[in-house]
Amino acid sequence: MFSLHGFAYLDKDPLPYEQYSLFATDSILELELHLELDSLLADVGEDPRYKEGTLVYYDSSGTRIELMVEARARGHFRKNPDNCDFPPVKLRFIKKEMTGTIFEGLKDIKLVTHCQTELPDYEQFVLQEYLIYKTYNIYTPLSFKVRLARIHYIDQSMPQDTFTRFAFFLENPEDMASRNDAELLDFKSAPPDKLDQEQLTLLAMFNYMIINTDYSIPIMHNVVLVSRDYFEPPLPVPYDFDWSGLINIPYDSPYLTYKSKVPERIYKGPCLKMKELEGFLQKMQLKKIQVFQLYIDFPYLKSEKKSRNIQDLHLFFIMAGNRKLIRKAFIDGCSHK
Repeated sequence: MFSLHGFAYLDKDPLPYEQYSLFATDSILELELHLELDSLLADVGEDPRYKEGTLVYYDSSGTRIELMVEARARGHFRKNPDNCDFPPVKLRFIKKEMTGTIFEGLKDIKLVTHCQTELPDYEQFVLQEYLIYKTYNIYTPLSFKVRLARIHYIDQSMPQDTFTRFAFFLENPEDMASRNDAELLDFKSAPPDKLDQEQLTLLAMFNYMIINTDYSIPIMHNVVLVSRDYFEPPLPVPYDFDWSGLINIPYDSPYLTYKSKVPERIYKGPCLKMKELEGFLQKMQLKKIQVFQLYIDFPYLKSEKKSRNIQDLHLFFIMAGNRKLIRKAFIDGCSHK
């Protein structure tokens, strides 16, 4: 039954945040990634191989830490060179070197990178997606942690071709589940009505807020499920927000026939009564100042993008307090999609 007593698991992380040292702070990481970049960028097929490299950072005492890593391209759309000239990356660590580092305990981790190296806006898009993850963290610990980094990419063949871009590390699904005292489920599909309805509503409302429709519960697209109790419904957790209208990336791809379409808010969550919706939206409103403050305090996003994001979020909160707009958005014609 849908509850109005509060969001499920919203108050605090069930396990100590400090257990995950990479995500224990929001301070930006300065890193060097030494790789054969041409080899990494060329190997973007169905099964890309890992390339040997070195990851360098400086600890709190200023000591230089060098870790042997392996890196490969990952993803689907962004891995295709017709869409992006620089793919997302997956790093794999050598375990014996991990002790005492901020990466201790990790076998591998995803790195969300810029898409186009020569276009400055694409670095800003990375920052906007990072902020979306941080915004969802405000609403629930059943969300993926992220850590912002500034990566100095150093080509081992041509060190003079070094360039620096923002990126962020994305918490592994298994670690996210463990942090929430839960188990990651390996489902390829799920009926929406069999999931935790409060967490599903939060997921759908949040995606509505950020103008994102690039997810699907029935086919588990950009959603994972976790379980805290075998006898309770699974809990959905969203990820991968780069297609959201809040960012509005102008991907220029020959495979996109709808790239000129203006993003719009579409609600894809449970069909609720007005009283239930108003109660839920009021609870989202309680986090409004934290959300706005996150954007205001973030120093790396350009002012025009920051202003537009805050304006788009503000329009959601205005709508969330208007019964006529609530009915139009969430009641009229509502159905699971």
